[in-house]
Amino acid sequence: MSGIESGVNAAISQLETIEKGREAAMACSRRVIRLSKKVIHAIHDGEPVDEPLDQMRRELDAMKSHCSTPEVLMSGPVQDAMGEYAEAEIMSALASGDIVPDHIQLGIGASPWIQGFCDCSGELRRMVMTRLAEGDLDGAKGVFSIMEEVHEEIQMLDVPDAIAPVRRKQDIARGLMDKTRSEMTLASIMSVR
Repeated sequence: MSGIESGVNAAISQLETIEKGREAAMACSRRVIRLSKKVIHAIHDGEPVDEPLDQMRRELDAMKSHCSTPEVLMSGPVQDAMGEYAEAEIMSALASGDIVPDHIQLGIGASPWIQGFCDCSGELRRMVMTRLAEGDLDGAKGVFSIMEEVHEEIQMLDVPDAIAPVRRKQDIARGLMDKTRSEMTLASIMSVR
């Protein structure tokens, strides 16, 4: 029958292109995730973040260059890396008092941006707890107020899980907020004694 062989060959060629792009994007996604963790560790350690941020941005651009098909762009590893990237960029902005960049400014989709934003709750809690451990109640209060603002926005999200799976992240954020609020209350009571 006419056209069968050429149709199969065209499909195979497209699938090979998708697979090559997927493999390259996955390698980049692992580097993006490692660098995003490096950025967040630097934030917590009070170290400069410019170099790891620049490296992470370059890796993200490299990853996106391999996402020429929807199959690669929407794959789990690529979306996960974009979420980690968003978390690192958002945390960097929050820690330095800058304006938080939106998903368009970061060049990623809204869903991974929301995922990364939700994950900031845990990092903010960690910052609060570090300041409390250091005896810096005022610093803890400053970070806690940011955490409250982030928490409020997270709890207002009403997005179907098929679009951006945030319900579980909302539950986690709520638990982190309750624990942190208790720790802040206890630290405030102890400071007046």
